[in-house]
Amino acid sequence: MTLNPRMEDLLRRIEEPIRNRFSGRSPRELYEPMAYLLEAGGKRIRPLLLVLSCQSTGGSVDSCLDAAVAVELLHTFTLVHDDIMDRDGLRRGRPTVHVRWDEATAILAGDGLVTAAYESLIRTSHPNAALAIRRFTDSLTDLCEGQALDKLFESRPSVTPDEYLDMIEKKTGRLIEASCGIGALLGGGSEGETARLERFGAGLGRAFQIQDDLLDVAADGGQLGKPLCSDIVAGKKTFLTVHFASRADQGMKKRLESFRGKKGWTAADTAEVRGLLASAGSFDAARRAVAESTEQALEALDRVRPSRSREDLRELALSLVERVS
Repeated sequence: MTLNPRMEDLLRRIEEPIRNRFSGRSPRELYEPMAYLLEAGGKRIRPLLLVLSCQSTGGSVDSCLDAAVAVELLHTFTLVHDDIMDRDGLRRGRPTVHVRWDEATAILAGDGLVTAAYESLIRTSHPNAALAIRRFTDSLTDLCEGQALDKLFESRPSVTPDEYLDMIEKKTGRLIEASCGIGALLGGGSEGETARLERFGAGLGRAFQIQDDLLDVAADGGQLGKPLCSDIVAGKKTFLTVHFASRADQGMKKRLESFRGKKGWTAADTAEVRGLLASAGSFDAARRAVAESTEQALEALDRVRPSRSREDLRELALSLVERVS
């Protein structure tokens, strides 16, 4: 993901308090696992969206930095617990928290990250701070609902496209949407501006997750930071598999299902999965959905007051949905 110098400067402002959040705190057995994924890096998409949304409505970095740290801590909590539930072994190119330590430690680290997120958020001093906390809390509720649906869908023989979209809008989209909305609130944006930035975030979140679904199968494995086709092996419902199930014949469906739980994944397996999905038009459908959701996001953004930060939001959105890892 390539960013212009202005956004690179913002990322440096955001990165320092995130990386130093637990520096010197004890007991080490709690705070080292909490800091582990934060120290591994990441795109910092949500805090960057929050800060740019704040600036685009007239606010400053100082007025929203604690909230920006909070959304990254909350996002990291979801990764720690999601990895436990999915039995994933890699995250950001390193062993996951429950693999590096154990499940009990990872559960506690996730709980600690939620607490730390609220600690950071309530430091925010702004007339709209209470509204920001409410948005933040609502997004956490939706995140949990989305994760519950994601797990439920693994055991369901079929899921409709609308059910899939509802799930990703809660699990992935809601925190991206909330990041934009919280930023607008802390920038002093009007009710209309806040709503438009939230619609921008909602469209971007949908496009971002569908692009993630694509990358799970189509990316260069060396850039992905986790095994290729891990969603296929786990039996997860993704945009690709939901679309495939609506188009493929029974023989094709059975063949794709045969890869669920497969050990010793090979390049030939990847090639066959890609061939099956391509034959049903699932790659093309996913790319169209990414383009449509991105267009909807940018249409909402166009109705926000013109500013350099608004253009940075546009550039960031396009960079995210065109990424290759």
